[in-house]
Amino acid sequence: MKMKLNALTLAVAAGFVGSAAQAADVLMFPYVVNSSTVTTIVSVVDQGAATLGYTAGGATGGSRLHWRLNYKGGSNATVNSASCEEVDYFLPSSINDIQTVDLGGKFGSTTKGVLFSDASVNNNWNAATTSTINYMLGKNAAAGSAQRGVLFVHNSESTTTQNLYGEALVLDFSTGAAWGYQAKSTNVTANDTTNFDFYNAATTTPILTFQPLAETTTRLFVTPVNVTTATAGAGTVLTGGMLGVDGASITGWNALSSAVSMSTSTGVAYDRDENLVSGSSSATVTCVGAVDVTSLMTAGAASTLANGGWGRVAVAAGTGTYATTKAILTKLEYNTTGKINGESLSGTYNNGFIMQ
Repeated sequence: MKMKLNALTLAVAAGFVGSAAQAADVLMFPYVVNSSTVTTIVSVVDQGAATLGYTAGGATGGSRLHWRLNYKGGSNATVNSASCEEVDYFLPSSINDIQTVDLGGKFGSTTKGVLFSDASVNNNWNAATTSTINYMLGKNAAAGSAQRGVLFVHNSESTTTQNLYGEALVLDFSTGAAWGYQAKSTNVTANDTTNFDFYNAATTTPILTFQPLAETTTRLFVTPVNVTTATAGAGTVLTGGMLGVDGASITGWNALSSAVSMSTSTGVAYDRDENLVSGSSSATVTCVGAVDVTSLMTAGAASTLANGGWGRVAVAAGTGTYATTKAILTKLEYNTTGKINGESLSGTYNNGFIMQ
């Protein structure tokens, strides 16, 4: 697996690269962000036994969890066609532990990203991490730059018990606005690629509602996911394990590509008087990206749908070797205009959730 962190020593890096272990309990946070005004606070609850994780070097049988961030940083952060990079650590945990961390290090920067006065006793995170190998994956991977990504946290157990639980809070600390979601999870008894497929979590053709376009921005965060079988048109199945030593599977995940569009009956969306409007457009996303609802319709359709409406979102195979028809879609809508329904609004608001 490839490490993208400058401060790792060769000895430590060798320990990480030598790990081919895979997991049964995997948490997936499909959209995390880090910028000059926004950060993502993640909470992970670990109910697993002390031997269901990893050692510091990545061998199974320890108490650590494997944290992996696939991300786009710097000038690529907002480029939907760009592939991701990745950075990963085996970070300390303990039975019944809750670890709440700021991935971007805007808060908790002096406590290795750990928040809320964690005593560092049963989970001795303070002694068991370093100034560079810690919970601030976003800050360490792309210090000082904007970043979008997808985060995985997993153990190494192979039982039917789901031992991990996760939540994410995306916080705009410049305005105080926030939204959040529960992490997706898998639990299988076989240590193979199905642990990281998340194809069952993928959104199919959900309804997308949107408010008046001049007042409120409606945005989709798109996270393409792997498929498990070579179904015609579904995409390439990644083999060799999502944590393959040679990095081939990581490369594939970083380049998974889906195309999203609004496809509602024979048009794009219905207006607020049940009129079907035509003029659908498609947007392609690799690894993780953001698409505004206005990018999924022509300018003419947007003009006709100025007061908002609803339609269905469709996911098709994207481009390149790792095209996939599966993706997790997260909806965000936010208002910074000071008006709603044409009436004055005090402050701003936003709302976000993973679509079903």
